[in-house]
Amino acid sequence: MKNLQSSNFVRRVCLLALPMALFLTLLLPATSEAHAILLRSDPARDAVLHNVPAQVRMWFSEDLNPTFSTATVVNSANQRVDAKDAHVAASDPREMDLALQPNIQPSVYIVIWRTQSADDGHVLTGSFIFTVARSDGSVPTFNGTIPSQGALGGSTNNNGATGQLDGPTLFSFLMVTLVDLGVVFWVGAQLWRTFVPQSEDDDEQKSIQQREELRFDRLFALPALLVILVANIGVLVGQGLVISGGNLGQALSFSTLTGLASNGRFGTYWTMREIVVVLALLVAIATLLIKQRSRLITAAIPWINLVLGLALLIAVTLSGHAAATNNDILVYAILVDWLHLLAAALWIGGMMYIALVYLPVLKGLATATRTKALLTSLARFSPLALTGVVIMALSGPFNATVHMSSFDQLFTTAYGRTLDIKVLCVVALLITSATHVRLFRPQLNRDYKKFTASLESVQQEAETEDEQAAERTEQSKRLEGEVVRQTTRLTKVLRWEPLLGVAVLVCTGLMSVFGGTLLPPVAPQANQAITPLPVAPIKPFNATVQTSDKLYTIQLNVSPNRFGPNIFTVKVLDRNGKQDSNVGVSIYTTMLDMDMGTDTVNLQPDGKGSFKATGDLSMPGHWQLRIQIRTLDNKLHETKVRFEASE
Repeated sequence: MKNLQSSNFVRRVCLLALPMALFLTLLLPATSEAHAILLRSDPARDAVLHNVPAQVRMWFSEDLNPTFSTATVVNSANQRVDAKDAHVAASDPREMDLALQPNIQPSVYIVIWRTQSADDGHVLTGSFIFTVARSDGSVPTFNGTIPSQGALGGSTNNNGATGQLDGPTLFSFLMVTLVDLGVVFWVGAQLWRTFVPQSEDDDEQKSIQQREELRFDRLFALPALLVILVANIGVLVGQGLVISGGNLGQALSFSTLTGLASNGRFGTYWTMREIVVVLALLVAIATLLIKQRSRLITAAIPWINLVLGLALLIAVTLSGHAAATNNDILVYAILVDWLHLLAAALWIGGMMYIALVYLPVLKGLATATRTKALLTSLARFSPLALTGVVIMALSGPFNATVHMSSFDQLFTTAYGRTLDIKVLCVVALLITSATHVRLFRPQLNRDYKKFTASLESVQQEAETEDEQAAERTEQSKRLEGEVVRQTTRLTKVLRWEPLLGVAVLVCTGLMSVFGGTLLPPVAPQANQAITPLPVAPIKPFNATVQTSDKLYTIQLNVSPNRFGPNIFTVKVLDRNGKQDSNVGVSIYTTMLDMDMGTDTVNLQPDGKGSFKATGDLSMPGHWQLRIQIRTLDNKLHETKVRFEASE
């Protein structure tokens, strides 16, 4: 009895911990990208240059797997002009560089790149152009077509990024969906078996629980885990197919698979997935083979499986989009995705368990026994399902805002349209669940109580042969028929309801492969004529501001006011408007659009009363400069300036 009370206490604590964890998760925001998206480049997209660059540098939204991330540059005649040395920079895992051949001629140049995210493992391809002007200032035009990704020796397209399903993308979608289905079902089964036990005081209910557990162990545990194991390998193969342009032999090669599994955060947690599944398989096999077990081991097995299930959810989350967030909010982003996946296991996985495992066990039992077991189990399952519903309702929209940058993407991208369908499926699932929870079950519960009361009355008057006893017997039969009808109706709903849950998981798989459609267009589509856009003149940034204590006026110039090297010039005027050169000047640069830390630029006197130094603005966008004046008495006087750097 004490063990039962202790177990119930642990279960209550776990159920309370879930919404508490969700609350803590929502305290801080998270931002994430879908795939390793090109953020900026040098030369910039559509730039017109008057000097030949020595190299091309590109910066992406996620850390890159150096084994499978590459790029090339071709001219308008589709001739390769790079030095074939594309590599991820040693100083920045999000930067890819490649040198250009010397003495290239004025022309339109196309940069074709492919990335594999070291964070979530997804492969993405793209291209952009820049132009080198002639010596007389005229700009070459390009009326050809952008070469395909085949120039990289890999995939000729990336339909996951265009919203279409080619062969490799379809294969990846199937593997990702099978992993999700297997994980949600198997973890949902462990949650059911741990938190929805039958009463130990009722022999009939205890017997049903034993038969239910035996059915899962014999028919579903091993197949579900094997599906996860094989489909997880298929995820790697799918990435290999994208990289190799659909070449199955290359995708299945040892070097390709080990390269995908051994690099970056994705590879680490993909391996963790496999290890957890193998451990769960060993436990499942031992459960089937070892018939004689101590009570301690028998009681421990469900908790061991539950711990493995939660670890599996963590591994799946860490190898997904959540792993692509900034390090300072990584834990919170992962918690949101983990809770969302846990909610799917609680709700959808539990419904799948009911349909595939629990309901078949009830088939053939007496009406009273079957109805009692169904009502009792559903009442115990409802808190789990409700927790899952609440978490999904909160974490789903939160995840959407994390991965999407604008409301328009709900309708203009394949990812957004799939999300719309997923939301509709969830709404349909909510309506279906609410119907049987608020309508079918209460009605069945009322009629079941009437039936059991009538049955007891009939049994007490079994020896009486008067007309009233016969009427009660007839009434009991009518009530039994009504209970059978309502139980059958509820059972049908419970059998078909998980199909909506499966549809939700299918949409999740599609969203995984369509994540690339969220990226902003970085180049015109292939087979389109291209004319470089005229470059608007870039004006230096000038500002005149006072320090916060009003003692000094600062005249600031940032030239050329674009990302890359800039010259910072500062003139310091005292309160009388006279130039003061007996001070020290430092500038602290902070990127406002992305967390990139703060850099320091120490300005030096230029001999003309001003202070100058060269500093780097590492990307276009909004910047903040904190200008610090240090006087001879070692006092500090500060002010802040915000401006936007051009491409």
